[in-house]
Amino acid sequence: MNLRTTHCYRRTRRAWQARKGMVLFEVVMALFIFTLVAFSLVMALDSAFDAALDRNEIDVAIRGLENQMALLHAARVLPGETDAPDDGSGILYHVSIAQEQMQDQKKQPLPNMLRATITATWKSRGQVQERDVTELIYQP
Repeated sequence: MNLRTTHCYRRTRRAWQARKGMVLFEVVMALFIFTLVAFSLVMALDSAFDAALDRNEIDVAIRGLENQMALLHAARVLPGETDAPDDGSGILYHVSIAQEQMQDQKKQPLPNMLRATITATWKSRGQVQERDVTELIYQP
């Protein structure tokens, strides 16, 4: 019984010694795969954060455009072009108001119809971004 146990031990030890070099290779391959997956995950997260940042900047610009349009509706406006005062968001608003020539069903001109265009401009990651909104305003 003792001889048989020693024989099995020697066989196992020889197999382990023959496999010793493969263990290092397997560890290196596992680290390579882990590094590749981690790098891919970092790249995906970076893209997701950039997309979220862009979405938030556009959302701020659209809300600012809505606010500027609400300010136009609250006061009497005259045709012309102006820059809106800075609201602290880093977005520049340009307001353009033009007289609109419209007619009613009887082909009579409608006075006091104005077309208001507000343009929001900002810089995002070195590139100039721009959004605008246009609306007809009637002032009786």
